[in-house]
Amino acid sequence: MKPTLIQLAFSTLTFSLLSCGGTSKNSNSPQNFSLEIIDSVQVDFLGEMMLQDYDPKADKYLLTTEVYYEYLEVDGQGKILNHHKFSEDGVAPVSQAMGLGYFNGDVTVFNPPKGFYRFRDSTKVGEIKIPYPYQVQIMSPKLGVFEIGNKLYYPKPWPETLAVNMEEGEFYQTMYRLPIIESQNKSTGDTLGVLSLPETSSLLGDQIHGFPVPVYTLDGDRLLLSMWFEPRFYVYAKEGDRFIFEKTVEVDIPDWVPYTPVPLDQAQRFFEENRKKMPGNLTNILVSGDYYIAVYNKGLPEAQTTELMQSTERDLARQRMNPSFAAIFDKDFNQLATNVPFPINANYPNVVNKDGELVVSKVAAMSETEDEGIILYKMKVKAE
Repeated sequence: MKPTLIQLAFSTLTFSLLSCGGTSKNSNSPQNFSLEIIDSVQVDFLGEMMLQDYDPKADKYLLTTEVYYEYLEVDGQGKILNHHKFSEDGVAPVSQAMGLGYFNGDVTVFNPPKGFYRFRDSTKVGEIKIPYPYQVQIMSPKLGVFEIGNKLYYPKPWPETLAVNMEEGEFYQTMYRLPIIESQNKSTGDTLGVLSLPETSSLLGDQIHGFPVPVYTLDGDRLLLSMWFEPRFYVYAKEGDRFIFEKTVEVDIPDWVPYTPVPLDQAQRFFEENRKKMPGNLTNILVSGDYYIAVYNKGLPEAQTTELMQSTERDLARQRMNPSFAAIFDKDFNQLATNVPFPINANYPNVVNKDGELVVSKVAAMSETEDEGIILYKMKVKAE
């Protein structure tokens, strides 16, 4: 599949994708926090894959290539349970793998325009159809499919009728107001937009902010939403079939590199202004025991971005120059710590297992010696 213009523009921004962390100025706690590696697991597979998701019921991990067309399922000891490659032919063709993760224990791939295909032991066992014409421009970092009662929930794709024009301010205003999550009645197939940005969001003002990539985490009846390029997340509570906005949580991140918004009538300037730097990204929100963990990259200012672009090994240089950090919150959203570092060679994404351990895959190219397989790190939040 060839990348679309929007995908290329987005990649410009997101290319623009153990020691103690400091105590946040918003916290009354004197504690320092760190992410302590407590174990590592080796997967006997010679090839580059990254950790993508985790299924707590079966205690298994999903690893995938960057383009989601090949994956492994492994248990907590690293034993390979399943290895599969999608095909564009056959009885369950996957022509566009635009999202990948677990849904009810099944490996589920977002395969537009067909919808979501569910696989078990490499065999297609079900699908979720989206019953209207739609368009998809950006791969999803998290699958985001879940169910409650008789309703399925998933990221709502853009309607086919949305006129995509990156040089028109009206397009961005319309996009920011689209529902982010949709529900589907399992009996009737009826759909309903159930979550949107609150009116208080700065994204709904009179400026252009680029392309949001919603990532969210469900914690009981509470849903936490990041739009990727802001140092904040939004908290919603489930009421009936919808999610009702409760509050915005600002994440205090020293040295965060913000994107530069532009007026609605100057859309063409947005990418011109922001390609000079690598804006920060809030890439995930994790739940571990009594903590919420906001995962982010601070970004790179213009001088460091120029240095990075001159590197002969940009991917590795970006990993070293713009690594992942964590901001830690209690369950009342008091920020307890900021800039708590992940291991420098930790890949994105990251998951939390049933024991409350943070699990990440290791970037193989950053090993001093060649690893005999894929390495997973298990970590605990340590407060002292």
